[in-house]
Amino acid sequence: MSKALLLGLWLHCSISLFILLLGVVRLLPYSPPMAIAALVLALVLFGVIFRYSLPAFAKSGARKEFVVFESIASACIANYVGFLAVAGFAKKFDLSPDWLPTALGIGAIVGLLPWAQTQLKLQRMTREERNHLASVTESKRLLELDAPKDAEDKLKESLLQAEVIFGGNHLHPAQAAIDLGRYYVETSQRQRAAAMFSRALSIREKLLGEDDVRVSSTLMDWVNADDEMEPAQAVAQMRKALLILERQLGAYAPAVALAYERVGDLQQRQNHAQEAENALRRSLSILKKAETQSTRDLFRVGLKLSRIYLELNRPKDSQETLSGLESAVSNQKAEMQLEYLMIQMSTLGELNEQQASQDRAWEALQLLQRELGPSTTEFKAIWEGCLDRLTEPFLDPEARTVYTATFGGDSYSIRQILQNHPEWIHVKDASGWNLLQWSCFFGHERMVEAFLAQGASVDEITDEWPPLHIACRWAHRRLIALLANKAQTQNQLTKEGWHPLHRCAQNGDSRLMELLTAKDLEIDAVNDRGDTPLLLACRLGHYLMAVGLVARGADVNKVSGMSGRSPLHEAAYVGHRAIAECLIHNGGKLDARDRAGLTPAELAAQAEKETVVKLIQSLAKGQKA
Repeated sequence: MSKALLLGLWLHCSISLFILLLGVVRLLPYSPPMAIAALVLALVLFGVIFRYSLPAFAKSGARKEFVVFESIASACIANYVGFLAVAGFAKKFDLSPDWLPTALGIGAIVGLLPWAQTQLKLQRMTREERNHLASVTESKRLLELDAPKDAEDKLKESLLQAEVIFGGNHLHPAQAAIDLGRYYVETSQRQRAAAMFSRALSIREKLLGEDDVRVSSTLMDWVNADDEMEPAQAVAQMRKALLILERQLGAYAPAVALAYERVGDLQQRQNHAQEAENALRRSLSILKKAETQSTRDLFRVGLKLSRIYLELNRPKDSQETLSGLESAVSNQKAEMQLEYLMIQMSTLGELNEQQASQDRAWEALQLLQRELGPSTTEFKAIWEGCLDRLTEPFLDPEARTVYTATFGGDSYSIRQILQNHPEWIHVKDASGWNLLQWSCFFGHERMVEAFLAQGASVDEITDEWPPLHIACRWAHRRLIALLANKAQTQNQLTKEGWHPLHRCAQNGDSRLMELLTAKDLEIDAVNDRGDTPLLLACRLGHYLMAVGLVARGADVNKVSGMSGRSPLHEAAYVGHRAIAECLIHNGGKLDARDRAGLTPAELAAQAEKETVVKLIQSLAKGQKA
């Protein structure tokens, strides 16, 4: 609402009120019944107009205080009607409306005072809203800088300030509580997050009513965060949110699909597999028909439905669902691809298609070998299921024993077996790795020492995974120190151009760089994808790794040979404000353009990373000044 309109409404309310009241006071000595009758008429009309204008203004979605004020201003028209009645009655006693100038003066003064007070309050509220948005942005930056406690304190302080200025029952403190709750979700403090969402929910229900979409959104956040809530209660709350969403957004909105997904999860926790199936089928159906469907959401819900089918002993339905997801597998994250393969293994096993199941297990092993590492809970089962295939090149059943010992880190058994088969130290198994590479993968230092003592080489590079690269990729620090001293050079490049620093950049552990101490370390090595270690660290959002590489002299403006993107482009695209700020302060070019002709700011805007866009724009202005 504009200041001019607000002032006009205040003056209208105040002046009309004093015109009526002073007229009633002027008429009262001559005819009390007439004066009271005019006042009652005005009051009745005021109540009627207010009663019918309030819901009409509420439809605009404006703040509650503005809606009430606009309704009161509309109802104040009744004051003029009351004044006309007073003037009509006063004419019988030959009374002129001589109170009008006084009423106008008093009304103008009294109207200006609350208007000025309101403007001060609105300015204070607007300033606080801006400050809160800045606090949210700053907390994200602090989280990127690995300072979670400072980020939490920033949001807590903002919430407290909002409650002081707006009061406890206001939409802004509710939003501040939600922002703090989302921080707690991101940092895995789920019960604290649930408390914040519950607090915001009670405020929003009171101010917006239970049928508002924002209420259903907060309700879902609360249920999703509260792990201690009874499943039956959680299902009831989610169904309540579902009704609101379906009424307000339509039956095929993506938000409705995600609500059905959560209902399915909760019903599965209650061991109600059939009800869970119905909810997940509904979710999947909505996502397929949604105009803005997310492949990630569709894939995730499909996997959950497949698991339910396996629980219900319906492997054919599971296989049919998985077949519908096959085209989207390659676009998913490695964790989701692994889950897909695990469900495929179980499904094919139920269908007695053992060979196909083993093929999926082999795919899963290769995914773990190159993408996910040895710490995944499913690794042991996959490893044991693939031993026969792994050891085929050895042409000896005893090779299984070697691989079992390698997995468990049993260096004594390995030494005993290698005394009889010393040639096995150089044999590549079906995956393309030898025993030394697998020992590096698992992080078994004594095993590595045993293999090196038997003559294994750390410098033989026949694939993309030399031992030093494997230790760097999976952050085995003691192994890195050992292998870096054994290798002929720490600038060990694979045929695809990958450097050990590329592997460090993949996992983001900046401490690993301390173990690569060569003075001639190729800090800007370029792999077959056109990436330097710095480009890779920026793309993956590893702040400490990016800062460490910059500190070691990495070129902040070296672009990818494939995309033409600089490190700043990569940081801008993923929305990592702290990395972008580091790059800019160390000479990152704001006007660099990639092969699509986009600057970092334009790329960030395209990816809807507004905080990075604002950062780049503000720093660009500073550079021009």
